[in-house]
Amino acid sequence: MTRPSLLGAVLAGGKSQRYGRDKSADSIVGKPLAVRAAETLAEVFSSVVIVSSNTRVVTDWPHVPDLREGYGPLAGIEAALQYAADEALDGIFVLACDLPLVDANIVRCVSLALGEQKVVAPQRTAFPGVEPLCAAYHVSCLETVVDALERGELAVYQIFETLNGRAIRLSEESFLNVNTPEDREVAIAALRREADQRGLP
Repeated sequence: MTRPSLLGAVLAGGKSQRYGRDKSADSIVGKPLAVRAAETLAEVFSSVVIVSSNTRVVTDWPHVPDLREGYGPLAGIEAALQYAADEALDGIFVLACDLPLVDANIVRCVSLALGEQKVVAPQRTAFPGVEPLCAAYHVSCLETVVDALERGELAVYQIFETLNGRAIRLSEESFLNVNTPEDREVAIAALRREADQRGLP
């Protein structure tokens, strides 16, 4: 199966209200969350960008601002899809910066599953049943995303439902969302266990 040409897009524009500070710049095991996500995507894709209207998000990757501020992650997906369309790419792989346990193998599995689908995301048992912020979107999704934003419908999972997206089953342990400092500690422990198992420093 041929992997489509996708833009790797790190979503780093959240307000971090529950976290208490800008979590995209917060370090986990020596790396800021946004950098960790970008490095993961760079293992799979040749083109990686940071999508955020927050100019304080500083990395070595190109920065793509939201096309409209205050519309949440769906606006970030819109900006990434438009960027991919302008670059004549097949689509995007979005990864929220607060999913630090997602690795390159997961990214490959999801992106390879895109095929003729418009959107593919990992399955989750918790609501809404998928993880739409670790997902592959074909550029043809752009019109649907724009329409939803214009109507003020900002829930990303609704795009997945509207387009009859494909859900694939992967280890749900990888989709820990770092919403609080307590979640951060859980993620740090998991990453350190993984490093110990692989014999890494």
